[in-house]
Amino acid sequence: MASINDYITAFDKLAKRFSEMEGWECRQEKGNAYLHVSKPNWQDENMNGIHLETYIMDGQLQSGYAPVCVHCEGGFPKQREFMQLFTEKARKKISWPGYKVKGPHGCSVCEIMVPIKSTADETINDLATELIRLQSLAPLIDSTIKDVLAK
Repeated sequence: MASINDYITAFDKLAKRFSEMEGWECRQEKGNAYLHVSKPNWQDENMNGIHLETYIMDGQLQSGYAPVCVHCEGGFPKQREFMQLFTEKARKKISWPGYKVKGPHGCSVCEIMVPIKSTADETINDLATELIRLQSLAPLIDSTIKDVLAK
């Protein structure tokens, strides 16, 4: 099984891949295999707004699973309103196998637990697949942001 350092290196490559996508931003927790993917208007500059998130730390290595999720944290000015409206709008779209809708309470709209494979690259490919799937929700996230900020 890959080490945490292997995952940190792989997450650096994953961040580069997503930051090269037009209109997308990536933020990492330095020294960790931890990634936020967001759009500029999602107010995630301080890693506490709306973002797609994945990470692998010791707990994930022990459990054998890494989360990929959509979060709206307290740094977004109308977190509660966003969570309520976006969960309502997205519930039917988030019907992909393995996904759990967790909103509107808390900060996690939805989540999938991705099995950790024998190599970091294999695992990263699976995490990237799920991040790309969640990127398809971007237009709905954008329209929800617009709706809640207009109130």
